[in-house]
Amino acid sequence: MPQPPTALHRNRRSWSIGAMLLLLLCISPAAWSCTISPSVTATFASASSFAIASTPQTTSAQPNAGAVCRGSVLGLAVVSDQWIRATLSSANQGALVNAASGDAISYRIFALAAANEEIFLNTTYNYFNPVLIDLLGLIGGQSVNIPMEFRTLTTANVAAGTYTDTITINWNWRICNVGVLVCLGFRTGSGVSTVSLSMAVTPDCAIQSPDLDFGSAPLVAGFDPVTQTIDITCTKGSDFSVGLSDGQQPAASIRRMENNGNYLEYQLYKGPTGSERWGNTGSERRSSATADTNPGTPSGVTGQGFTYRGEILPGQTTPPSGTYTDVIVVDVIF
Repeated sequence: MPQPPTALHRNRRSWSIGAMLLLLLCISPAAWSCTISPSVTATFASASSFAIASTPQTTSAQPNAGAVCRGSVLGLAVVSDQWIRATLSSANQGALVNAASGDAISYRIFALAAANEEIFLNTTYNYFNPVLIDLLGLIGGQSVNIPMEFRTLTTANVAAGTYTDTITINWNWRICNVGVLVCLGFRTGSGVSTVSLSMAVTPDCAIQSPDLDFGSAPLVAGFDPVTQTIDITCTKGSDFSVGLSDGQQPAASIRRMENNGNYLEYQLYKGPTGSERWGNTGSERRSSATADTNPGTPSGVTGQGFTYRGEILPGQTTPPSGTYTDVIVVDVIF
């Protein structure tokens, strides 16, 4: 006849069941690892070459840097035993490059720019560090998108076009599996992802157009022709044309200055001595190749000067005395 289990036997049975449950908790949750996406993108907003020269541009990898990791359930006491490491290399050694022109825009990489956590190429960076643990939520066991941010260095005189680079990230991780006071095991692994960076640089121009002053005279015949120069600096390699509007109150192709309903007719001509009207359509426009100073394709650095001559048209009746004005729009097409 079987004997009833003694207290000792009961304790051993309970201990055995407890050990089996503990073993299952230690090895079962595969979710404590990282999931690696093979390819993600980071696209800068398009910016003009002038903006690139004066202001750093920023973007981030979307939706993450290629890794989604489960945070640890343990705190800072075991930080040194856990890591989410990233080692980066760049196809263009840390620069966005325009294949057509060969121009390059250097950039910096951050795990989190707001915390000044910079990542350097070919140097292993550990996301699981005291600065980022709380900011990213790497404690508590939840899923975390691992970020990566980019900031360009101000770079003068680049051509318009598409600039790209590809970053390869080698990941490896060691994250505590489960536990309350101690770590009962680690989930380790590795993977590779790439970040495709791109930026569209757009052309731009800066225009300096001084006022034109004919001076004063008692009669129309007393006004001498006046010359002035418009200076234009455009993005390197971006040919352009420049035109002058007909003013605010033209009569056919005749420009007119106005004062209290009275008009003084005048005209603007290409060059200091020519008689070809400078307008804003068709052949009346001027190209960068025909600039009076520094003609040709823009260098992006040196301005190009377009000289014109203003003349009060003879043969008109002298209008009443007063100050006559008009506004001309200088437009550049590139």
